[in-house]
Amino acid sequence: MSVFSKEDTNTEQAKIERVLRLISLLKERPRTVPQLARAVNTSPRSLYRYLKLLEKLGYLLDHDDQNRYWIFEADTSKITFTLEETALLRPLLAGLKTSSPFYASIERKIYLTSELVPLAAELLDRHRAQIVTQLNEAIKAKLQVRLLRYHSSHSDTVTDRLVEPLSFTDDFSQLNAYEPQSQIVKTFKTSRIEDIEVLREKQENTSVSAEIDIFGWTGSEPIFVELHLTSTAYQLLVEEYPATRSYMERLKNKDPFAFRLGVEIRDFRGIGRFILGLHKHIQVMQPQGLKDYLNEIVAGMRY
Repeated sequence: MSVFSKEDTNTEQAKIERVLRLISLLKERPRTVPQLARAVNTSPRSLYRYLKLLEKLGYLLDHDDQNRYWIFEADTSKITFTLEETALLRPLLAGLKTSSPFYASIERKIYLTSELVPLAAELLDRHRAQIVTQLNEAIKAKLQVRLLRYHSSHSDTVTDRLVEPLSFTDDFSQLNAYEPQSQIVKTFKTSRIEDIEVLREKQENTSVSAEIDIFGWTGSEPIFVELHLTSTAYQLLVEEYPATRSYMERLKNKDPFAFRLGVEIRDFRGIGRFILGLHKHIQVMQPQGLKDYLNEIVAGMRY
């Protein structure tokens, strides 16, 4: 039995459509609160509540001295829902006509969230969806898996790889797994796996930490890192590592380094690669160990 009455469903449906319309308007150009309220057919007071909701979802809003608001980011589509939120949204989605301009947008955001591995069979790439679903079952059962005909870009080879899967990165694009042969945690692109074989053997390694940071690296102890970034570095970081958005904040009166990233990582190598590629756009605030690591790499460069 549905927990929503028809009237409740219509009301929530209208709210969803209003929020999506608001996102579209904020991406187009700066607008005042009264202008936005009229455009989405709500009151200015309610409009402020919607703006706060967008910030909680991970959108970075900006405004000027004329009280005009806009979404700062060029690409803010990497929004994810929790299982509880999805349970609420799915019946509402079912109430929308498939011809609605909002239907495909909502469906994509619901089904591509990293919290929804059980719904992987509904991803657009059916074959990849089946692989993701099988890998997720192996993760839960702590079983070993053989990645069949994996295409490695590093060695330019196609081989079968025995691994112990641990977790996925955003959008299921990569699998974090312990490889018994090399005895380290590696990242495998799911798009390069032709097929998989879930084995009966239980995962043998218990010493490796399954904690993998947002840059795809693992380590025994968390390390807190603070960076200040220009808008260029910010844009590139959230595009390459969408999960970093949740750890960002806008800094006032700090141009050009107007964004702060504060997050725990497990290894300097992942974040270090990004910093070195954009060193003029990033200030390393802490820790000293990260600064020493970067200075050591730069000092050893010879061309």
